[in-house]
Amino acid sequence: MKAQVLVVDDEPLIRNSLQKALASTGHAAESAESVVGALSILERKRFDLCVVDLKLGDGSGLDILRKLHADAPETKVVVITAHGSVDTAVEAMKLGAYDFVKKPFELDELLATADNALRAGSLEKRVAYQTNRDRSKVEDAILVGRSPTMLAVAQELKIIASQPVPVVLVTGETGSGKALAARAIHFGSNRAAAPFVELNAAAIPENLVESELFGHERGAFSDARERKLGLVEVADQGTLFLDEVGDLSASAQAKLLTFLDSFTFRRVGATATRTVDVRIIAATNRDLSQLAKEGRFRSDLLYRLSALSLRIPPLRERAADIVPLAEHFMVEYAQKYQKSFRSVSTEAGKILSAWRWLGNVRELKAVLNRAVLMNDGTRLLPTHLPSELVAGAIDPLPDTLSEGVVGIRPLAEIELRYMRAVLDLTCGNKVRAAEYLGITRQTLSKRLEEE
Repeated sequence: MKAQVLVVDDEPLIRNSLQKALASTGHAAESAESVVGALSILERKRFDLCVVDLKLGDGSGLDILRKLHADAPETKVVVITAHGSVDTAVEAMKLGAYDFVKKPFELDELLATADNALRAGSLEKRVAYQTNRDRSKVEDAILVGRSPTMLAVAQELKIIASQPVPVVLVTGETGSGKALAARAIHFGSNRAAAPFVELNAAAIPENLVESELFGHERGAFSDARERKLGLVEVADQGTLFLDEVGDLSASAQAKLLTFLDSFTFRRVGATATRTVDVRIIAATNRDLSQLAKEGRFRSDLLYRLSALSLRIPPLRERAADIVPLAEHFMVEYAQKYQKSFRSVSTEAGKILSAWRWLGNVRELKAVLNRAVLMNDGTRLLPTHLPSELVAGAIDPLPDTLSEGVVGIRPLAEIELRYMRAVLDLTCGNKVRAAEYLGITRQTLSKRLEEE
């Protein structure tokens, strides 16, 4: 897509030369010769870049910058200033100008500066888009859960996000959504525009944890061929999500505790102490209190981390969220794979709700991903689900038998009830029902005919 560029200069030769040069490099260039003319154009159109001479016949280019600063801050501005007007150029930079060039200038110099400004603007837009997309995805997934349990969690997340709390501990089973909760805290806070950085402690070799967290100087060890910033430094002003914190070695636990006491650190091989402003969100699926009792996790670090903690409940404790979550992920995957799925059938919903989901939300996502990828339709049906889910949703007997209440029935009758239940869940598909039951279609048809 062509960049939209506006050139503002009261010298016709410069104005026309710049407009033609910018157009020749593939941009859509317009021009104005005055402050009034430029403001008139800016009222009806937005630009990616404005090249503005600070000294114009009817006023100052600063007036144009003020207009852009107020109404179109995403527009990059390169100012042209005469020799001896550097102070004015500095004022322009304070108003948001990207850069300035001094007269007399080489055309190539100005074009290079304009190109750099456009690249910077494009990058900022992509970052803003990704940040907003991540924030939207987080908010969508959190708000999908409508059970009282999850509504309470969502409220806690909002409170934590709004407060300047430096350390948060998120606990929960594997796949329950701890990373999603961490992102919700980040994107719901005043740190949302800064980096969200993740580190899985279980995936980093013990001897590299310190370097990953705090960085190193060139030559600090044999493979340190250049300086490397640690993740606490990369996440400055933002959030560092430290997953699987229960798997940190004793040495790494000690270094993390020292850092959390003052938020100061030294890169490996450095002597200078550095300070960062970063929120640490630690997460674990392990019982840190039990690990502390066993001497495998520092009690003082546990106290520091758990000053503010949040538990994400497993999916089986919020069964009311299963179908809404399934539909949320189903639509997401339908868009990804260009499918037409939009809803979960009543029968499929019963199967999903009956499953225990030991892998929690992560397992549910995997099931929906495969179901959408491998099938077609507008509604998710039992035939789209794994056979173990269908079989697990059917229980032909109550938990306990009572002769006076339930009655003991012949085995053949129970088998027939079970076959009918499987057939109902597969929407009458005898081939699929027979696969679930481990028999042939002919055997199933024969048994049904015998009733």
